[in-house]
Amino acid sequence: MSNNIIDFKEIIFTKIAQWRYFTGLDFHVLATLFFRGWAVFAGGATILLLPLWLSPIEQGYYFTFSSILALQVFFELGLNQIIMQLVSHEVAHLHETADGTFRGEASRLDRLSSLAILIQRWYRITALLFALIGGAVGIIFFKQKNIEQISFLLEIWIILIGATAINLWLSPKLSVMEGCGKVGQVARLRLIQSILGYSCFWIMLLSGAGLFASIAIPIIGAACTTYWLKLNGYILKWLPSRVIDIKNELRWRNDIFPLQWRIALSWASGYLIFNLFIPVVFSRYGAIEAGRLGMALTVFSSISTIGMSWVNAKAPNFTMYISRGERKKLNTVFQAVFFRSVLATALLSLGIVVLGWYLNYLEILLMMRISSPKILMILAGVTIANSMVFSMAIYMRAHREEPMLIQSIIVGLIIGFGVYFISIIGIFEMMFFYMIVSIAISFPWTAWIFLKYFKRQ
Repeated sequence: MSNNIIDFKEIIFTKIAQWRYFTGLDFHVLATLFFRGWAVFAGGATILLLPLWLSPIEQGYYFTFSSILALQVFFELGLNQIIMQLVSHEVAHLHETADGTFRGEASRLDRLSSLAILIQRWYRITALLFALIGGAVGIIFFKQKNIEQISFLLEIWIILIGATAINLWLSPKLSVMEGCGKVGQVARLRLIQSILGYSCFWIMLLSGAGLFASIAIPIIGAACTTYWLKLNGYILKWLPSRVIDIKNELRWRNDIFPLQWRIALSWASGYLIFNLFIPVVFSRYGAIEAGRLGMALTVFSSISTIGMSWVNAKAPNFTMYISRGERKKLNTVFQAVFFRSVLATALLSLGIVVLGWYLNYLEILLMMRISSPKILMILAGVTIANSMVFSMAIYMRAHREEPMLIQSIIVGLIIGFGVYFISIIGIFEMMFFYMIVSIAISFPWTAWIFLKYFKRQ
């Protein structure tokens, strides 16, 4: 009997191991996937709660807040991604000790230390500028609408911008930890942040706090990150404290700026591609329509987030493989995670479309607070195309190069101008234009560039 139990356990463990091998679910992917999965759940729960506890106008302001806060991309300038790549490149040639520090070539350790010092200085200034400029932009934008409760809205906005600025200041420290191979640990932190933040947000909503509840997520996020870094961020204290040989020092002008300015322009273009819709709709059609589109974009953003889990979890590994010249391993791993990411994104996107049509057929009132099924179909196509574009971009940028510069700028300008002018005709026409550009221009252009990298020897 006992032998049968042992055999049964072995069969179960073998099947689990085979399933994990097939899906590529190691600790880092699992941790990232749990975080992304929670994001989808939290987004879904929020979508159900917002129509019940916020008015259509308040819902519009909620999503408009988020779109304007996305202006932080102009202050971050893609540096977090570069930090992770630079750290991964150096760590690939070092070994971690029991106390959480690294040993190896002094030159590589010196480069890591100088990078830690640089980012501390840079982000102090960047976070302050974001708080001042972003805060002013939001105040000017909302005051133009002549709202009765403008004082209350501006109070919320100031708190939001302040908390977001703190998170911006903390963000590069997490990028350093990810570059050191702590992808799973950071994903676990973000999962805890999100659970606590959304739980507090929902409680405040249910308590009748209204729009004021929106401050919960960024404030909880900042508090959790600060506490976690205090317990786990010894490397961030150790690196700046080292004595650095000046000849090994990493230089911003030579080592960071050549890549950063390209990524910065790409990311700035990304704002036009992903975050311009809500402010434009808010300005032309009012808070209610902005809220409906914001709800739809949030759903598909959550899908994109969970779909990209496989590729994002392996991003530091791509840099390490490239640094070691392991091209075959790089391509093998990328192909595996790329297929899984795109498949997951496609299944989830199509599932939302089917659900949207069904709920609309049943005349569920919830569908009055989200974009029409036709727009959901458009966003599904865009999300699937973008999942492939994002994945290929991560692969290429792992080479510490920015080949997407021209593509991002041109696509961003096309979408930016198109959205602004075509929105005059209608929201559906604006989103249809967005889909055409994404599928017919952005995706094939990215794939053409990607193949050149993939075929490298």
